[in-house]
Amino acid sequence: MFPEITSKNNEQLKYLRKLSSKSFRDAEGTFAIEGTKLFLEAVKNQLQFKQIFITSTWLEINGASVRDRLVTLENNKVAIAIVSPTILASLSGLQKPEGIMAVLHKINSRPGTFKRTVLLEDVQDPYNVGTIIRTADAAGFDCVVTSAKTADIYNEKVLRGSMGSVFHLPIYQVVSLLDTVKQLKEQQVTIIGTSLSGSCLWERQSLNGSFAIVMGNESQGMSKQMSECCDLLLKIPILGQAESLNVATAAGIIMYDLIRDFKECQTKEKIIK
Repeated sequence: MFPEITSKNNEQLKYLRKLSSKSFRDAEGTFAIEGTKLFLEAVKNQLQFKQIFITSTWLEINGASVRDRLVTLENNKVAIAIVSPTILASLSGLQKPEGIMAVLHKINSRPGTFKRTVLLEDVQDPYNVGTIIRTADAAGFDCVVTSAKTADIYNEKVLRGSMGSVFHLPIYQVVSLLDTVKQLKEQQVTIIGTSLSGSCLWERQSLNGSFAIVMGNESQGMSKQMSECCDLLLKIPILGQAESLNVATAAGIIMYDLIRDFKECQTKEKIIK
């Protein structure tokens, strides 16, 4: 059904390998994904595919529904090729590759007005960034904005950690997060930061308007300039002997605490069975 690539030196495979570099991703405007979950999420969200590489075993296991999706993509001029498990393993970042990798065009997130935003200032661990994006998606936040030094959202570990949430809400990487914060303040958006010198999360006053949460670097926290821009500083109480919380864990606690103030969130509640 699909052509087969038998050489590791194939030009399409060389292109895929180069996408591990952020500078190459930026220059090309493309990125790579791996795994069935991300592939199906990308199809569901109508992302623009460029190339797809699969093993014949993966195609057999996933059945007719996936086969139909691939045929539709091929009819839309997406290059699809069969590769051996050995070749895919040489390209994969997983210990046990699932059997599919794909190249997509980067997502074009349009500017908008958002009520609930997460701002990431130099959060460098890709898994932390992916987890925060996934939590923001689950908590009903509108968008995520990252600084230039925050891990690239198209990094394979960010994509894997987000479990497809990168495709669900607008995400912007900006040159100056501080400038973005100043613009939000001009729009009457409440800027909330995290600090050991802040007020206890349990004792905060209710929110009644648009707000943005700033999560700082894993080791340094927020910069002094960013802290000075915040309208409110909060801290999560530490009741045991741990000195601090992981930034992704802290972000989740704060996000879910803050959205309790908004009645419209109650209509989005999902029961997990």
